[in-house]
Amino acid sequence: MKFLTLEKIKAQLRIEPNFHDEDTILEVYGESAETTLLNYLNRPYADIIGSYGDVPLPLVQASLMLVDTSYQHRSPISVTNISQVPYTFDLLVKPYMRLVSTDESEVQTVPLGSDTKIAFTADLPDGLLLKDIDFTVKVINADTNNHEDYTKDDCIMVGDGADYVVLVDTEEMGIGTLMLRLTVHIPDSDYPIGTRKEVINIDPRIRITG
Repeated sequence: MKFLTLEKIKAQLRIEPNFHDEDTILEVYGESAETTLLNYLNRPYADIIGSYGDVPLPLVQASLMLVDTSYQHRSPISVTNISQVPYTFDLLVKPYMRLVSTDESEVQTVPLGSDTKIAFTADLPDGLLLKDIDFTVKVINADTNNHEDYTKDDCIMVGDGADYVVLVDTEEMGIGTLMLRLTVHIPDSDYPIGTRKEVINIDPRIRITG
């Protein structure tokens, strides 16, 4: 583990420090929690250390919450299924998220004034495809915060419905790097309205240039 320790994990889970029967599985949960967190942030460990000098306490807390959830439920957790993780996880980690790529070789440039198609998809539970559910997508200029909202009907279905395309007017968005915020409504009988809302950030690696 890079920043979690068995001591921290046992304190979170209220396990006696001298109880070692589950140390192996706790280390697995700790490693998985760290990896999940860094993937969710879209930032490597070295970048976190380079930016803050140490792992910020909110990120440590969020990782411990993931460990706690794995320990209590002993079942798979999807990072996009935040409804299975205490809601404060999202609040703790969002300030540290990298929403767009910083690798210039991965970024496609689009000239201002042209239209651009952005494809997107989502990893949904129970074999669902985007065509099977309701969703909205917000296209955001990460540099200026200009944004445009699109409904499912505004988007174009591709192939079998796992993927959709949104057509973006770059003149409206302005110069800057684009990101997508996809809000999906997944059928779930445990919720009073019959669906649960999940928000997924997508980096299309597109920059509008002058």
